[in-house]
Amino acid sequence: MPLNTELPSAVRYLAPGLIGGVVSFAFSRVLIEPLITAAVDYEGEREHAEAQLAGGDHAHGHELFSRSVQENFGAAVGVIAFTVAMGVLFAVAYTVIRTVLQRRGVTTNPTSLALLISAGMFAAIALVPGLKYPANPPTVGLEETIGARSSAFLTITVISVVSACVAVSAGLAWSRRWGSWPATALAAGGYVVVMLVAFALLPSFHEVPGPISGPGGIVVDGFPAQVLAEFRVYSVLNQALMWLAIGATWAGLSALSPSRRRNSALASV
Repeated sequence: MPLNTELPSAVRYLAPGLIGGVVSFAFSRVLIEPLITAAVDYEGEREHAEAQLAGGDHAHGHELFSRSVQENFGAAVGVIAFTVAMGVLFAVAYTVIRTVLQRRGVTTNPTSLALLISAGMFAAIALVPGLKYPANPPTVGLEETIGARSSAFLTITVISVVSACVAVSAGLAWSRRWGSWPATALAAGGYVVVMLVAFALLPSFHEVPGPISGPGGIVVDGFPAQVLAEFRVYSVLNQALMWLAIGATWAGLSALSPSRRRNSALASV
């Protein structure tokens, strides 16, 4: 009975995302989840203070899932599902770019190319959009602006990804005429200009909760600045680790592929 040759391809496309998801969830569970808990506790304290100042009682809403389920099972499923999708997207981008380079007779190192593409995707999907709209923990942001903030973040992300794709395509085309470095500099400069214009045109949101004052002075302080800063820094680091894991896993699987080993053996003869 012939062996199924589809399984290795499926594993190769899914494994980077799975490993990236495990790394991302572990980092998030250890370093980010305590900050989310602190933000949730602050939200409860703030709502209680507002209810007391209004002369009413603070009603505690019933959660469908407990915090323990949310921060463990729920977070793991959500993170891994997202990273698997990003891993498949990375695999498609890697395959397309390497095919184009091979057709043009450009010799590429699979490991270097995988890490370079993963770094570029991290920058286009997470880092650059995050400069305009950094990640926020619960309580930061008004409920009535959720739609506007979500739309703005999606817009800046789409602009960044499309601009990056155009920059890569233009850089590959221009490199045949002007050389690699001038073409890369021009394409990167064009991407930066487009993103600066997008940053200037899209709305900004400054909705960090301030202190609540009562008859006797400040009842609740503003949102803890340290929690906000650490949440944003760790969110960026989490994305960086995820994309690094995706790129490194793909590079490792490429090195273990039979065709790669045969090429390496022929090159050493």
